[in-house]
Amino acid sequence: MGKAITNIKRLEVSKEEQLEKDYQEVKQALAENKDAIIKGIDLLKALEEGGTLNTLQAVSRSKKKALGYFVNEISKETYSPLLENLPQLFFLLVELDVKSIREVTSRLNEGVKQMNEADVHDKTSVFDMAKALKDPEINRSITMLMQFLKGMGRE
Repeated sequence: MGKAITNIKRLEVSKEEQLEKDYQEVKQALAENKDAIIKGIDLLKALEEGGTLNTLQAVSRSKKKALGYFVNEISKETYSPLLENLPQLFFLLVELDVKSIREVTSRLNEGVKQMNEADVHDKTSVFDMAKALKDPEINRSITMLMQFLKGMGRE
């Protein structure tokens, strides 16, 4: 019967070899995640320029104290309506059709731009309004407004 092994020699890696191995591992990770790292640096730069990084750093150093201040502030009577309506506001935001709202907002912006470019001293007669209805853009806008009012008035 053989003897039991009692003396185990561990394979020892020198400190220099371990450092080189770690360096190669970090170098590989940098190469694989280059875009994410650059975006992270850009984000940190923006936070630093805005002064937000210092605030985040201070909050992270004294989390308990900052959380206590936050809870104290949010517990005030002035914020209770906001806290009570927060779940409803969240559900409202989820129900909104953002694509349609973006399209309407774009059209509103274009309308405001046209309005700002117009001369405010011009007078419009009834004949001018009847004539304007023949303009396809005005007719389309009035039709859209009427459909909006019809949809809004439904029960």
